[in-house]
Amino acid sequence: MQSDQLTTEVRARSGRDWCLFLDRDGVINTRIMDGYVRDWTEFDFLPGVLTALGILARWAPHIVVVTNQQGVGKGIMSAADLADIHDRMQRAVAEAGGRIDAIQSCPHLAGDGCACRKPNTGMAEEYLTAHPEIEPSLSVMIGDTDSDIEMGRRLAAVTGGCITVRIDRALDPLADLTFPDLAGFAETVAALLADETGDGGHSAE
Repeated sequence: MQSDQLTTEVRARSGRDWCLFLDRDGVINTRIMDGYVRDWTEFDFLPGVLTALGILARWAPHIVVVTNQQGVGKGIMSAADLADIHDRMQRAVAEAGGRIDAIQSCPHLAGDGCACRKPNTGMAEEYLTAHPEIEPSLSVMIGDTDSDIEMGRRLAAVTGGCITVRIDRALDPLADLTFPDLAGFAETVAALLADETGDGGHSAE
């Protein structure tokens, strides 16, 4: 059962130094289908995400967003536009009591063959290399696309472990865990943490 596996994973990371990798569009903010979030006016946090990031900040020592943004490579938006979106996103998360430690973005086109564009692992590996204190095999990758899950699987092959969490209404058999949204995942984690510390009697289901 999902709850049993997540219980095991939460316990395995207790007191350890590890990294939670998050996709952006479709996980943190509303995805613009067949388009791009070009500026802050087009960025909308998904319901419950700000609260979820506050919960996850108490669980994960490192929270890093890894996001493909080929709109920059296409000239639809500039690198400065993307940086402004991410600066505002981080500030909004912090003001709500959450935390995003870093944002790794790939601006390259899908056909460029770069090492950073998901499902390649370049963005995650760059962060892990820069932070040798992290235990790479305890990594967690949360995303809403096949590319995100494949990135997590490839990262596991490199580091020796990475739990993949699919954000989707339908169960993804290729992911270790599936939740309908980040809020639901965080609520389950919160209940498990409360059970561990004896701070509440919430169910882990």
